[in-house]
Amino acid sequence: LEVFDLVNNWQLGDAAGAAMADALRENTETRLRVLWLGATGMGPTAASGFAAMLRSNRSLELLQLGWNSAVGDSEGVALAEALQETAETKLRTLDLRSLSMGAASGEAFE
Repeated sequence: LEVFDLVNNWQLGDAAGAAMADALRENTETRLRVLWLGATGMGPTAASGFAAMLRSNRSLELLQLGWNSAVGDSEGVALAEALQETAETKLRTLDLRSLSMGAASGEAFE
């Protein structure tokens, strides 16, 4: 599996998103390149899990988390820090449209 699209599955929720992030973090052999998770009801727990996953994942090229309005500033900072600490990432696109991030997230991504 290289592409997984769950966009607009609002019932997925925060706990399921966090479990998915944990599974990707633990599975270092995954070949998943594209993960679409926009508008899936994810929140802070899932976003923090994806930040942790980005520190070790070497396959994802695109991660779309947009339109999950419960994801806020502290999660944005965690995502930025994870990317800054991970020199070996293949991630080229991180879609964070329409989240509840503020200035701290913006500064963290500079």
